[in-house]
Amino acid sequence: MVSKQNNVNVNLTLLFIAIMLLLTHYDCMSQQYTQTIRGTVFDKFSRQTLPGANIIVTSEGQTLGTASDANGEFIIRNVAAGRCDVKASMIGFVPYISNNVLVYSGKETVLEIALEETALSLDEVVVTPKVEKELPLNKQAVVSARMFASEEANRYAGSWGDIGRMVSNLAGVASANDTKNDIIIRGNSPMGLSWRLDGFEIPNPNHFGEMGGTGGRIGMINNNQLANSDFYTGAFPAEFGNATSGIFDLRLRNGNNNKHEFLASLGFNGVEMSAEGPLSKGGASYLINGRYSFLDILQMMGVPMQSVPEYTDVSAKVNVPMKKANLSIVALAGKSFIEYEPEKDDDQIAGDKGTAGKMNGKQLFTGVNYTYWFNSATRIENRFSGQYFKQNVNQTLFDYDLQQSTPDLNKVTREGRFTYRSDISHRANSQNNIKTGLGIDMFLTEMSTMYKNAVLNDFAGNSGLLKAYAQWQHYFHPSFFMTAGMHGQYYMLNGDYSIEPRLGFKWSLSPVSSVSLGGGLYSQLQPRLAYFYKDNGELKNKSLKMTKSWQTVAGYNHKIADKFQLKAELYYQYLFNVPVIPDIPEESILNFGDEAFNSWNYVFVNKGVGANYGVELTLEKFFDNNYYFLLTTSLYQSQYKGYDGVNRSTKFAGNYSLNALLGYEWKLGKRNLLSVNGKVSYMGGKRYVPASVQNEGDELIYDYSRAYAEHLPAYFRADLNANLKINFKKVSLEYFFEIANLTNHKNVWVKHYNVARGSDVITYQYGLMPMGGLRFYF
Repeated sequence: MVSKQNNVNVNLTLLFIAIMLLLTHYDCMSQQYTQTIRGTVFDKFSRQTLPGANIIVTSEGQTLGTASDANGEFIIRNVAAGRCDVKASMIGFVPYISNNVLVYSGKETVLEIALEETALSLDEVVVTPKVEKELPLNKQAVVSARMFASEEANRYAGSWGDIGRMVSNLAGVASANDTKNDIIIRGNSPMGLSWRLDGFEIPNPNHFGEMGGTGGRIGMINNNQLANSDFYTGAFPAEFGNATSGIFDLRLRNGNNNKHEFLASLGFNGVEMSAEGPLSKGGASYLINGRYSFLDILQMMGVPMQSVPEYTDVSAKVNVPMKKANLSIVALAGKSFIEYEPEKDDDQIAGDKGTAGKMNGKQLFTGVNYTYWFNSATRIENRFSGQYFKQNVNQTLFDYDLQQSTPDLNKVTREGRFTYRSDISHRANSQNNIKTGLGIDMFLTEMSTMYKNAVLNDFAGNSGLLKAYAQWQHYFHPSFFMTAGMHGQYYMLNGDYSIEPRLGFKWSLSPVSSVSLGGGLYSQLQPRLAYFYKDNGELKNKSLKMTKSWQTVAGYNHKIADKFQLKAELYYQYLFNVPVIPDIPEESILNFGDEAFNSWNYVFVNKGVGANYGVELTLEKFFDNNYYFLLTTSLYQSQYKGYDGVNRSTKFAGNYSLNALLGYEWKLGKRNLLSVNGKVSYMGGKRYVPASVQNEGDELIYDYSRAYAEHLPAYFRADLNANLKINFKKVSLEYFFEIANLTNHKNVWVKHYNVARGSDVITYQYGLMPMGGLRFYF
């Protein structure tokens, strides 16, 4: 099933190659087109707009400037299409620099410029301009945090336009699976991640994802709709909770509040349409994006294919600024379906069995955020959201000899979720920032599982989670600050609670180097499907406690040259209260979470522990002078103890990973840009539990005495992509083409024991796979 589409991809992408070759002969000496840059300047902490800020744009040898108006808004017209540098400054704030901002002729460039207030009076410190890519948006983050720049990450080869795959290039993140976009951080299960969207905690935002998981085949959120966001790989501040590995704090950008604009896209991720524009003269705006799977369309046109993934998604945002307040509404909806048939191999033998089935899923999220400013130093944000998730799985075993199917798995899961959260942010003075909040999540969960006609569970129930936090940031000196906080949560199903202290320090040794230290206690609920496992009418896991993790991270950051930095982090995580299985004493829940269908039908007890430790290095040249590169490496260990108390490597202990990314951009004439990007990844293979049978005809038996002692071969992949941007007077075109697995390396996807053959059978991941597409901006 993994490689069924390769030949179709080759034939279809020949068209895109031909178009791109023809366009290289386009008349590059034609006139220069221009566009408008507009945006808003605001205080990074209070989020209040700043009137009177100076903005300067440098492009094509010209310098244009203006100042923000009474609403903090600015507009600069006649900026040449291509790349430009944007600078913003204001007395009492650290100057802002953003280099190589992309300007399309067919679309206005809308910026959100966040200025950071200087910690002390200007005569006490030399203020150095901040390059926006070097630091996370959250100024209270100390370590293991990075800004996710959407336009920057979109260059990365091998990402396929999927944000989950984009962050897999970063240090500490390893993903050796082409079929899913799981984010595996520092050897933790992907379940340890928490997704957020505009400050809301959201369910798994991926197609073909499972409730309780965090990944899927393809993401539902389009990178083109994102503003700059933050990605955390550990030791995050107290405002975040119910996660043990990381936080992906995504932000949707606001739509253009001055002009209606559109995007149309055709590619192997789907057919996509996007619209944005003003809703009123008061600055209100909308942004909406819809997508439909491309391979499904080809199948409807008669192109022969098997196991075609069908998916549709819509995301939207409405933003309404008011006097002293702001109202925003975000929505995300998706539907997915796939029907897979047994593999038809030429070398089938007597006794072989295949798997067939259907999987369909639906999910809906909508959230409302009302922000009110009491004054320039204090604001309150009130968020309310509703979420719905449903997944049906129907799987059968197909007997090739008898040519008939027998039931294997029938699983239905549903969950509704309602959340409320209120946050207050207050700047006491230039040295002290305080943030506190509380919230409640209510879960309405239903589950039903049948395995080989036996009912494993059938349950419906409610539960709730109360959360509260407080954190304080103090500047002892402009070069030295501390962030301290406390996070607490209480699970209403069983009365379990957690009080979690957090502390972090950052010290700038010089204008080009800094050290940081952070850590604390972190906890996470178990998947609700585990709590609601029922046997003989009794909830067996109702009393399960949260998994907890003590974490410590030390970091060093050195700016080698302008836009060129070295970053190193050393970390240790100790996990306890980990659920393990008395009936399988060698197993642990730390090894769950990455399968297409995870089983939670076990009796768990909180008697397991785990440990993750390692070192990460990042050498990065941000895009400038037409090129960039990113080198990341991680050396790590991930271990656990099951119910038997024996120390073992976890399923996700690949032990090492290396990513090398490089890209260059050429300007073709006055208005076109061609970029070529490459990537090489090399990492340790995923570990597994070997299986066999004792006697011919017996059922498969997993040898847990060798649990996760063996691993798949090392994962290697090289990817290449090219992107051509062409600007016309009022329209911009963008052609993109990618070759995944350029060397056609055979990476093992899964190794399983075939009972009929009496030996292991290996299934490989994607081979060489070209893909492409185009976008229209108008």
